[in-house]
Parts: sequence; C-alpha cells; structure tokens
Amino acid sequence: MTRAIHWFRRDLRLADNAALTLALAEADEVIGLFILDPKLVDNPKISQARLAFMYDSLRVLSKKLEAKGGRLIIRKGPIVPELLRVLKESQASHLYFNRDYTTYARHRDEAVEREIGEAGYTVRTAKDLVIFEKDEILTGNNSVYTIYSPFKRKWLERINQEPPYKAEPNLEKLTLKSEEARNLESLPVPEKPDAPDQLLETWYLPAGEDEGKRRLKEFAGVLAEGKRPIIESYAGSRDLPGADRTSRLSPFLRFGLISPRMCYRAAINARERSETTEPREGADTWIGELIWRDFYYQILWNFPYVAKRAFQNKFSELRWADNRDHFDAWKKGLTGYPIVDAGMRQLAATAWMHNRLRMITASFLTKDLLLNWQLGEAYFWERLVDGDQPSNNGGWQWSASTGTDAQPYFRIFNPISQSQKFDPQGLYIRRYVSELERVPDKYIHAPWEMPMSEQIKAGCIIGKDYPAPIVKHDEARQKALAMYKIY
Repeated sequence: MTRAIHWFRRDLRLADNAALTLALAEADEVIGLFILDPKLVDNPKISQARLAFMYDSLRVLSKKLEAKGGRLIIRKGPIVPELLRVLKESQASHLYFNRDYTTYARHRDEAVEREIGEAGYTVRTAKDLVIFEKDEILTGNNSVYTIYSPFKRKWLERINQEPPYKAEPNLEKLTLKSEEARNLESLPVPEKPDAPDQLLETWYLPAGEDEGKRRLKEFAGVLAEGKRPIIESYAGSRDLPGADRTSRLSPFLRFGLISPRMCYRAAINARERSETTEPREGADTWIGELIWRDFYYQILWNFPYVAKRAFQNKFSELRWADNRDHFDAWKKGLTGYPIVDAGMRQLAATAWMHNRLRMITASFLTKDLLLNWQLGEAYFWERLVDGDQPSNNGGWQWSASTGTDAQPYFRIFNPISQSQKFDPQGLYIRRYVSELERVPDKYIHAPWEMPMSEQIKAGCIIGKDYPAPIVKHDEARQKALAMYKIY
C-alpha cells in the first residue's frame, strides 16, 4: 500500500487542490500535515492578524479532514527534520506539496526536494498558487516579460487556448485506515499568535475554505433574484473606498482557501451570464487583477533581487530622507492629509487596506515624505492580513517608480485630488478619521483651508484636534522630481 503525506502550506482547502488531488490519485492513503515553521510563526515582524487568520483556517481544515475520516497532523520545528520525522513515523513513502515562489519558500523547498529525495522518499510538487508560473508566459524571444500589458495579452491568449483545469480530489482516500496514520502525534492548532497585538482586540475575519467560497459567490456568483453580484459593478466602483465594492478575497487567496482557478472560472461565468457592457467590464477588470498577481509572482521568481533592492538598478541609490517623525506620523495616520490618514487608520483597525489607498499612501510616503519604499513595504508586511511578498513588493516598487513597469517618477499622486476623485463626499475619510466627521464636504479633502469659524462649528481645530499637513505637497513634489532626475 502506498502511503503519502500531503504537506499543506498555502493551500488550506480540500477543493480544487492540485497537489492533494495528485496525492489522492496516486496513493492509497493520504495524511494531511501542517508544520508551524518557527522562522515564520515566531517572527515578530510578521502580521499577527495574518497568523490569527491562518490558525483559524487550520482549525477549519482540521475539522473538514476529520469529517472525512482523516486528520490534520500539526508539528512545529525546522522543516526538513520535521518532514523526515513524520515520513518515518507514518511509514509513508511519498511527499506531495504545492509549489510556492516567495524568496524564503524557494530556498526552503529546494532544500526539501534535495534532502527528502536523498533520504529515499519520492517528492511530487504541483502548480496551484498561481494560474501561470515561473516561465510559462514568455515573449517571442523566450525571455521574461517585465511590462504588464504585453504579459496580460499573452496570458489571455494562453488561457483561452488552455483553460485552467479543475482539480477534483477523491476525498474518500482521506479516511485513515492504518495504525501508523491514526496514531501519529499532533500538536493542537495554536489558539492565537504568541506575540500580543492590540489589533487582535478589534480585528476579526471569518476564516476557512467554506467562508472563502461564500465570499467568492457573493462577489461573482449567482445570487437570489433581484440581487447583483459585486463583480458586475466592479470596474466602476472598485476605486471608490467609501463604496466598499471590492472582492475582499485577498486573504483567502493568500492562504489558498480558494484557488486562483476558482476565481478565474467565477469571473468567466459572470461574464458569460452578462448581457450588457458593465458586468462584462467588471469581470474583465477583476481578471486583470488576477493577471497582475501572476505577473508579480513571475517577476519575483525570475528577478529575486527585487526582494532586497530596486528592480531598476538606476534607482537603487536614491537619496531618501531620514525623518523618523514623518514616518511615525504616516504610520499613525497623522499626516494632516485626510485620505492618507484614513488609509493608514483602516490598516491599523482592520489589518487590511483598500487597494486605491495602498497606492495613495505608498505614493505619499515615497513622493511627499521622500522616505524609502522599503520602510513602507516592511510596515505593510507587519500589518496586512493578506500580506504576500510578490504583490507587496511589486506594489511598493510600482508606487515608488523603482519597479518593473512602474508608474513614471514624474507622475506623482496629489493626495487632495486623489481624495476628491475617489472619495468625493468623504464617506471613507469620515469612517476612519473621526475628528473630521462634522467637517463640511467642501473642506473634507483639505481641512486646513477651513475658516476658523467653520473649524469651531465642526469641532475640529486644525493643529489641535487634527494635525496640519506635515509637508506641503507642491514643495514635496518638486523635491521628489529633483531627487529622481539625478538618476
């Protein structure tokens, strides 16, 4: 009898799971395993909300496996020794897992394949985290795309020729029949992250595979009569943070509670159901976000140096400012620019931030405060429940104009006009910046322009109840242009 271990990592689900499906097809008995890696779970620089979400998802996965007659074995320790220990104790001969492409995962998995293979075990891996990986989308000269638009065209051409498969695992084989499998020792799923975090007192996001499926259906599925899924208006509303009309699926993709293939199929089905232009544009726009995700993954894989420095070498030596007070004001949402402060406070309160605000706050840090994008990248990594290295790095380098296919350095977001365009009535601002709740719409984007009589009426004295701008945008813009022009 062939007994196998499926090593769950960023695929905490049973449905449409590529490596799990392969294991269940090739082995007679499959044991689920998750290893708590001390380098990750004990790292104080990793979002505690992200860990809490992962632990909750593991609890859901464990219950789903138990319902099938299986178990989720939890271990903690260095990866290779723990894998060898479980393989030996279970008398399994095969190890299956889905590939990962982040900097740490790449080195870890290379060691796993080498050392587990050398120990005499069979290692099988599968593509699951992305739709197209590594070097599957190449130019006519077989080189890697570094510009998004042609990458997108080739991606769409390829997927039309090769629609993503649906992995359909035989879940009956999850029932454990052997004593070796049933008697394996397992740790309990941690109740909460070891490190305290004030965020956990206010933040909560239901986790697990079923919740991911429910949210995907709510966003793109067939709903009750008279109800339209969010995807149908996505193209026109996704940039309006006050409307809150995004998918909110990024944490579920981050931990593989839904697969990108499921997302693509849902978008295509929504598109095919549509009889008018707006819903089709919504589906196309969201598919574009899935393509951006693949794009940043293949950039990190093929140009791993971007994890530590600018993609564009000419910008690696930019002379960033060094102002701790400005950085602290940015983190706390006390810059005096309401739209920026709302974004940073949303991050603090919910461990998530609307994508338009990710761009606005990143632009403000790098182009107005002239602070290194890597400070912002690290801070987002510490806070975001959906923090994912390729997208986080790619997004920050895009905003800082240092990355691949980045926004040109001379295009600098004006935080006031961005606010006026995407939050015209200040709905989002008032939601997170309570000091400005009574400020009239006329002044909500630039409250320092309010006459004192209006400040008194609104109960918000600028410089006392809410900070005055810590920099003047027009002056900062000129400094940024001068800084980049040197290179």
